[in-house]
Amino acid sequence: MSMRGVVFGVCVEGWVSVALRVKGEKRSLHGHDYVVRVCAEGGLDEAGMVVDHSILYRLLRGCLDSLDYQVLNDVLEAESATAERLVGYVYNCVAPKLKDYADASIVYVEACTPRGYCSYLRAGTTYTPRKRG
Repeated sequence: MSMRGVVFGVCVEGWVSVALRVKGEKRSLHGHDYVVRVCAEGGLDEAGMVVDHSILYRLLRGCLDSLDYQVLNDVLEAESATAERLVGYVYNCVAPKLKDYADASIVYVEACTPRGYCSYLRAGTTYTPRKRG
């Protein structure tokens, strides 16, 4: 079976609870529980996978464990700890480590609360976020 021209993707998600301050209306210390999703794209390896789910999850969990139950502003060294900065942190944490395990790239990172989400989407990616609801 030929799979030329096909790009495969794999996603994992984890939870993290953080306290944070942001500039604007929410400047007082408050907390959020985020579902964080990370997606990688690439070709298939000898085992027929983009990357083993357990490896990608372990990389994500390692990043989230450094944030869990922390004040996000302190970890990010940012006056305003936005969801945008959170997804940037997760991307910068997972992407370089993934190269040790797979010929794949992180193309999507998402941080969701029950009322909304923020995402990083690499330009030119074929990934389409799944619908909510």
